[in-house]
Amino acid sequence: MTKRATKLLAATSLALIMLIGANCFAAVKPYFNAAGSSGAFNSFALAAGPAEGGGICGQNIWTKKNGAQGVDNRGTGLLETGNVWIVWNNSSNPTIVCSYIAVDSIIGQQLFFAEPASTFNILFPAGTAGDNLIPTLTDTAIPQAVINVLEGQAFNAAPSDIRPEDALFEETRVLTALNTTNYDGLGYGPGPVGSAILSHFSSKSSTPAIYALSGTDPITGQAIPAHKTVDVGAQVVIVAVNAQQGSAQNSGHFGDSTSFFSVNRRDLTFALNGAYAYTKDLTSVPGQATVPLNVITREPLSGTFTTMEFNIPRNLETSSTQELGVNPATGQGTTCPGAPCGNPLNLSNGGGFRWRAIGNGEELSEIESAATGDSIGYGFWSVGNFAGQSPNVRYLAVDGVDPINLNYIDGTFPTCTAPCPGIVSFANVASGSYPIWNILRVVAHAPIPTGVSALISTAQTQVVNIYPDFLPLNAMGVLRSHFKQSGVTAANGSGGACTFTEAGGDVGGAVLTIQGDQDYCAASGNKAGRTGKLQ
Repeated sequence: MTKRATKLLAATSLALIMLIGANCFAAVKPYFNAAGSSGAFNSFALAAGPAEGGGICGQNIWTKKNGAQGVDNRGTGLLETGNVWIVWNNSSNPTIVCSYIAVDSIIGQQLFFAEPASTFNILFPAGTAGDNLIPTLTDTAIPQAVINVLEGQAFNAAPSDIRPEDALFEETRVLTALNTTNYDGLGYGPGPVGSAILSHFSSKSSTPAIYALSGTDPITGQAIPAHKTVDVGAQVVIVAVNAQQGSAQNSGHFGDSTSFFSVNRRDLTFALNGAYAYTKDLTSVPGQATVPLNVITREPLSGTFTTMEFNIPRNLETSSTQELGVNPATGQGTTCPGAPCGNPLNLSNGGGFRWRAIGNGEELSEIESAATGDSIGYGFWSVGNFAGQSPNVRYLAVDGVDPINLNYIDGTFPTCTAPCPGIVSFANVASGSYPIWNILRVVAHAPIPTGVSALISTAQTQVVNIYPDFLPLNAMGVLRSHFKQSGVTAANGSGGACTFTEAGGDVGGAVLTIQGDQDYCAASGNKAGRTGKLQ
């Protein structure tokens, strides 16, 4: 071979190596890039990161309050900001990078289904220290190489506390003109982009924007890719109270566990919708002192709000709403100092107040705050959200049924030094006795990306062996009956001899035994079994 040929071969080889290297770098895409439920934020971080069970995304984690955004690229101008975690395997040359922005369930699906695709945007530069938001995990400063993998990339998953059909139904309800007769419209529209729902406590907000589950995007007309919804496990909503004002018997304070231990569903409704003014309205124990009842609710674009809404106040038995008396147009864009208003929510119930928090973290933080007095609110259970909470916060049974254990004692939350399997049993969720639960899902493109499937599988294993954040599907003895929602025909999808794919809405659906549904379906060929849902 001539020298010239040798040089040419060497140059060609070098160019090929450089091309392969460049292509390898370009090929690194986010393994799991999610936007969605704030209630499942901790669970998936522990599955991804350096947990006792061995996270699948790497040994490095960075978390930040309001650290990233989901960018809606449909010309709406919407930037949905939330807490973020990022996990990766190598700081200088990462090959696996996973991320999750907590923007709540419906906003997560709003971002996921938008076309052109919504994308990830980090709000802090390389080298920024993290906020250690995930219990038991210690943050590492975020490197530029990891930012490069994530920045501008489309989301490939939307963890959600409710099915896509229910999310779209509630999004449409939020955008519809206010209807004070039946509250089928909540008045945050008109669309396609509505008014931001504001926090009482901070600058946080949540903005509705219309989308579709299939066909074409209603804003851009672009085709919406096929998707699948994967069930992960059963989540339970905890009714929590601020217990730090006093524990003396008959004092009227929530710290008195001998008086405040259970709330029935109608009294809980009247607390949430502003009909009750005092804590003594929530107990059957007589002789309570008169203490103002303070309510901290969530935004209606939250899966937590929606699960509470359709299982308690807006179910067929009660037919009310947490938004009773709320008019978003009053006080919009102001701080409403000392005056009743709807957005941010600052309504008197005749004794205390009704205020709104945005996101699971803000909700739980404000319930615990001394500034909120004897407050009541709610959130999805997870070890990170509730285990080891200070004595300032207790939980209540609902209709006499404990949400996390078989029998109620005093509402003190269990502690967890990981691993801590078995610290809660969810026995009354598995049997369907406790009324406020729903199935955690992940919505993803079809076919489901490998990283999304891997995170789901790891989270499901982890809840059994390390952090019992939700109840495994195979431990459930019941399901919620599905119904036609957002134009989608219902099918329970309970398995057995019935092979119908799960479809339609189910939030607030009637509780059926899985065995009964399978037998009924096999005998009748009926997809959905018996349904139950306020329409």
